[in-house]
Amino acid sequence: MIKGLIITHGNLGKEFIAITETILEQKVDLEYISLDWSEDGSKMMNKIDSYLKRNKEHKILIFTDMFGGSPTNICFKFNRENTEILTGLNLSGLLKFLTYRKKNMDFKEMVKVIKKGAIDDINIISEFLGEKKS
Repeated sequence: MIKGLIITHGNLGKEFIAITETILEQKVDLEYISLDWSEDGSKMMNKIDSYLKRNKEHKILIFTDMFGGSPTNICFKFNRENTEILTGLNLSGLLKFLTYRKKNMDFKEMVKVIKKGAIDDINIISEFLGEKKS
């Protein structure tokens, strides 16, 4: 099984999980860790390390909310053989992960497919509809 961990500013990760559970109408096997604004990041690092140790027999995809943000920067230390870090989390990418992780495909390839799908679902509606704006 491929595990998913969401690491974000504030309670964004918690909300992403709640939204996916509402859409899918079932509990999802995801966990989140929130950046505590009042701390220096060491507590977050300890939580991530504990999660990775607890799930060491699994491949793990870590989602972060923004490349260059503190949650992502803290995760650089955890870029390991069975772990990938995907930045710029959006709902489309998270739903794709929950679908694709059940398929029998290479872990690294799956992460690339999820990234492409998440990016492809970002659109400018007027361009999508082919409307011309003046």
